[in-house]
Amino acid sequence: MKNILFLTLFISLAFFTACDSEEFEVRQDSLENVKADASGEWTLFSITRNKTDISEHFDTSGMKLTLSGANFTLSSSSLPFPTLKTTGTAFSTGNWAFDDDYQPSVIHFKGGSETVPVNLTYPLYGKNNNSLGLEFSLGCGASTYQYQFKK
Repeated sequence: MKNILFLTLFISLAFFTACDSEEFEVRQDSLENVKADASGEWTLFSITRNKTDISEHFDTSGMKLTLSGANFTLSSSSLPFPTLKTTGTAFSTGNWAFDDDYQPSVIHFKGGSETVPVNLTYPLYGKNNNSLGLEFSLGCGASTYQYQFKK
């Protein structure tokens, strides 16, 4: 029994001393904050209402959201959108901005003096974004819509 314990200890010691003790190097650019980049043309591909997929009832390809610089344009569509509201002034072009440039959770659409905040359904980080999810209500707080866009 003593020999087995000694042999186990010897093998463990040999194993740990044989391992390379080189330290891992952290890339400096991985520690830098990168602004979320949502610029581009986004095409609607999915609609849910109160967590139920209703996409099959609508032609989602007709709605495109273009974000360019600080400007946005919403293509003509028969689908509702937060800026095309029934109260106040509806608008399909204007400015947009995130609530936080690095880890946004809300996108603000502005047309004239109207500002419409819209929640993001999942976070956008950095420049590798190909999905954009928006969550909003169209006046009836009991119904929540989620639009999923892709580039």
